[in-house]
Amino acid sequence: MSKTESRWTSEAQVAYPLITETALSPDGAWIVYVVREPLMTESESRFLTHLYLVSSDGGEPIQLTCGSHSNSRPRWSPDGQYLAFLSDRGDAGKTNVYAMRIAGGEAWALTAHTETSVLDVKWSPNGQHLAFLMTEPPLAERVAARKAKDDVVLWDQDFDFVHLFTVPFAVAPRVLPKVSQRTQGRLHIVKHAWMPDGKAIALVARPTPTEDSWTETRLYVAPLDLVDQAEPQGTGALVELGLLAAWAPDPVPSPDGQWIACVTGDRPARWAFASRVVLYRADGSGLLPLAPTPDGQCWLLGWSADGAKVYVGQVAGIDTHIWALPASGDGGTPVVTTPTAKGAMHTPGNDRIVFAEETFADRNRVCIWSAAALESRSVVAPSLPESWPAGGLPKVEVLRWQAPDGLEVEGILIYPLGYEPGRACPLIVEVHGGPAGVFQRRYLGWPDTYCDVLVFAEGGYAVLRANPRGSSGYGRAFRFANYGDWGGGDYGDIIAGVDALIAQGVADPDRLLIMGWSYGGYMTSWAITQTHRFRASCIRAGVTDLVSFTGTADIPGFLPDYLGAEFWVEPKLYLQRSALFNAQGVTTPALIQHGAVDARVPLSQSLEFYNALKRQGVPVEMIIYPRQAHDMSEPRMAIDVRKRPVEWFAKWVESE
Repeated sequence: MSKTESRWTSEAQVAYPLITETALSPDGAWIVYVVREPLMTESESRFLTHLYLVSSDGGEPIQLTCGSHSNSRPRWSPDGQYLAFLSDRGDAGKTNVYAMRIAGGEAWALTAHTETSVLDVKWSPNGQHLAFLMTEPPLAERVAARKAKDDVVLWDQDFDFVHLFTVPFAVAPRVLPKVSQRTQGRLHIVKHAWMPDGKAIALVARPTPTEDSWTETRLYVAPLDLVDQAEPQGTGALVELGLLAAWAPDPVPSPDGQWIACVTGDRPARWAFASRVVLYRADGSGLLPLAPTPDGQCWLLGWSADGAKVYVGQVAGIDTHIWALPASGDGGTPVVTTPTAKGAMHTPGNDRIVFAEETFADRNRVCIWSAAALESRSVVAPSLPESWPAGGLPKVEVLRWQAPDGLEVEGILIYPLGYEPGRACPLIVEVHGGPAGVFQRRYLGWPDTYCDVLVFAEGGYAVLRANPRGSSGYGRAFRFANYGDWGGGDYGDIIAGVDALIAQGVADPDRLLIMGWSYGGYMTSWAITQTHRFRASCIRAGVTDLVSFTGTADIPGFLPDYLGAEFWVEPKLYLQRSALFNAQGVTTPALIQHGAVDARVPLSQSLEFYNALKRQGVPVEMIIYPRQAHDMSEPRMAIDVRKRPVEWFAKWVESE
């Protein structure tokens, strides 16, 4: 198919209306959902999010916010009359707390911070206050030092801590209500939730903002005196309930306030992460672990109305399921097992759960489940932009094959559009990040993998999305099966999938291609040092030097955990499994893409590998994306990331 006939373009897919959040009203009658859309003008390239309101029975949605500012974190007031949310609509461009009447009318500000942004907000049970998280505003002397360019940083000690603040709720006040800081000191708050009596707040916090400190994440209760305070509470006022050793789990108090449910990681804390929900006595007198879920990890949604169980979400292979776990500790029960990918889940504790779901052929839509109906139903799908392509989608098949050691591996095969059985075609292998990520049953036009599978399908390519050992969704043992073995069994899993498709006559062995982001970039760079079978490659934000990655990334504890030792203890293993130190003899052309300010996988990882290939005469190009971190935050950058591999692969597949 020629370029002029192409329907699926990168520009079209970046405009996909992605549902990022949902919020169900306390009475279950209404849903607010958040949709992402791009804003691209001559001077701007940003993703915006806007709020929509729809009846839980369905019908035409009402757009609550619009314009060139983002709005997020919708929170219903306890009486269902108001909506609090975050917006960056102020002149300073910082995110602040706003509120609006659900019945209609203009929104109004409750905070007006100009030096820092609000991160999350929650209503008090009586609706009279809001608690929010925010980086502590800088002191006047620090602002002055920054202006004077006298702002040196003591590395790994000078942090911007997030703390807890409260503000009284007021309807369209002429004077902004007074904000009170409730915590202070060297503690970084990541989640919060009001206790049902409104006299305390449950907090999840870690000792520093560094990503590596997640293993020290703990659960606290902060007693509150909602009378105005001249000074903030110190961290000594906090009551510690336990070590969570989890990334950023939501604390969810039981309806009677006796327990706080929270996801808690296994000991010792491991980066592949195994966890279960644990109930902590709010007075600190004990805890009760709940039954584990099949994948050995989950995320907490909320309590049932009677407090007899909690609802959790978990990855189940290429699908997502919702389970109910009895508060007694007995075995759990699946309650939503439809074959779909699900996300943006929310429950207000009324035995109803709202979420976004999708399939390969069905774009994301808002759905609701209720314990009374015992089934979920679709409510609304966001409207597509006028430029959205019409027409059919390619065939998709879920495959399973055996790895060389007998392990069963699952993957998703997207066929070329109009594929004729028996015709061998060029095959693109896409490797996900993580390595504990997973390819799921997402809509083929889903915009966030940065792989234009629909453009490739139109161009006659097949795409294999493999879930090798180390992926989530297949149980704890599978997720931990690549420990100490990066580039070993996981690489074998992927190659076995390729060989299976060649044997079936689907893949042309002379036209194999490979690409991936993050850990997928690692596997792509590693693959071309191990074999010459791939015609071309696309390495995207990839880890290529395991030693320098460990010393420069924002997660220095990551690889020592996966590999079982620090690099100065086992240097041979780090070098053996680094693409950089196996680059001699590589011949596969490589396109390298990387964000300029990526802290997770520093830019130097790609620079090192680029130079190693260039100095050997390997065809290589490197694209650096200004202002971008580990993900593409700007639409035009996201479009370019998607388009380059299409052009790169066509160049080498079509060459003699």
